[in-house]
Amino acid sequence: MENDVPFFENFEDFFRALNISPSKFEGIYVDKLDKLWTYPSFEVPPFKHNFYGIKLLIKGEGVMRIGKWKQTLVSPAVYTSPPNQVVSCLMKDDNILEYALAISVKFVENHLKLKNFISVFDYFQADKSAPFVVELTELQDLMNVFDYIYDEYNSDDRTGSVEIMASAILILFMKIKRLHLKYVVNNNILEDANSLSKVDTLSNRFLKLLQEDNQNESSETIEYNIAYFASKLAVHQNYLSSKLKSETGKSAKEHLDAKIIHNAKTLLLQTDLPIKKIASNLNFKESSHFNNFFKKQTLLTPKQFRKEVY
Repeated sequence: MENDVPFFENFEDFFRALNISPSKFEGIYVDKLDKLWTYPSFEVPPFKHNFYGIKLLIKGEGVMRIGKWKQTLVSPAVYTSPPNQVVSCLMKDDNILEYALAISVKFVENHLKLKNFISVFDYFQADKSAPFVVELTELQDLMNVFDYIYDEYNSDDRTGSVEIMASAILILFMKIKRLHLKYVVNNNILEDANSLSKVDTLSNRFLKLLQEDNQNESSETIEYNIAYFASKLAVHQNYLSSKLKSETGKSAKEHLDAKIIHNAKTLLLQTDLPIKKIASNLNFKESSHFNNFFKKQTLLTPKQFRKEVY
């Protein structure tokens, strides 16, 4: 549960909070930004949203925080923020140009090819969405596709515009995937960056449920354990764990522990919440239990981790 970080469940809430014009189409937003949404401040404070966001950093420099990832980026660069991900940034100055694209979960669900691609692309998993720098010529290639989407988004003739943009977005994502393989996977920036296309339907369903992370504005306290997910998937927990182990190399518990660590690192990195409060938000009854769990997984205490990353 991350109730201390603002959560925008839909585009309308997001646009209203930032005082920007509504989208021209349902479920898709495209823009070229020469300043931050929070201008004249150079900082975008932590927030959480329920859509897929992609940005091309054309000009500018700053520290990007996406989930547990913290990276100093100098343009040209690419970064994405999947649904239910905490994001923030601090730019060096106002000399900024970004291309921004956001699509809702419903938009993705309505376009099967886009949905299938996202489901097997590591970069749209919350724990693998690390920002990365590209070459200028590579960025120009992405910009050309983005310009096509942008022109269609602003066209007076809207005949077939949604389908045209969906097809172009798929091409953009495929090109980003090529660069992701080059700069992130091949350079071992991520751990265990295996393609989800290698896992079966049950594993995909489990990982999708895990990535959705419903611990946001719900009043219900969800205990993230193997029994909970096995019940949701209508299988025995032993079968779920053994199936995941054979298909992904990790048991259900290992996946769950990794998710908790990702959420913990996100809150430690992007907020100034007391460690006791973070432990409570992550459903630990005692902060000492959280400290022991975190140190076992990372070899650092939460306090040591927070001190190191800052």
